[in-house]
Amino acid sequence: MNENEKLTWDDIKAMFAETAKRSKETDKQLDKVKKLVSETTRQMKETDKKIVKMNEDSKQKIDELNRQLGGISKSNGDMAEDFFFNAFRKDKIFMGEKYDRIHKGYFSSVDPYRNEYDIVFFNGKNIAIIEVKYKAKPSNIDVEHLKSRIEHFKKYAKEYKNHNIILGVAAMSFKSGFATKLHEEGIVTIHPVGKKMVIYDKEAKRF
Repeated sequence: MNENEKLTWDDIKAMFAETAKRSKETDKQLDKVKKLVSETTRQMKETDKKIVKMNEDSKQKIDELNRQLGGISKSNGDMAEDFFFNAFRKDKIFMGEKYDRIHKGYFSSVDPYRNEYDIVFFNGKNIAIIEVKYKAKPSNIDVEHLKSRIEHFKKYAKEYKNHNIILGVAAMSFKSGFATKLHEEGIVTIHPVGKKMVIYDKEAKRF
């Protein structure tokens, strides 16, 4: 429109009508966007609920699996303890030496920590403390911790404080190379081969 021309009332009404039309179209587009955002939000919430449910289900399954594995591990450990205890308790001979007594799950009544020792041999001069595992490996036997139990034993089982302590690890099997590490630390290893009990004590120390 030429700037010298004057707007008529009809021109103004037409302009308002066009603006109103465009505004309605914009409102429609906004409504569509709002609906799309609302639907997307709803779907996201539904997805979040499904993810939470899946996580809860997965956690329950993992917890149950851990319980089952823990039960199997404990069962294997108990079986190994029974196996080695029964193998020694009849004649009570260990490393060619006769012992007076053998206990399974021994602990001192005055020990406030109630530390338990899997198998312990007793005689007048020696104590043999045997740690039992189904499979012995670095992840379930800390050598330094095992050796630290000697002083703990002597502290709370004071009647044996002047005895020599022999440390041993008995297992149905050993992780490759781990038995050698134990031997280097002066720890005896015991494991079954067929019907025989193999005891390696060439480097055994008396602590």
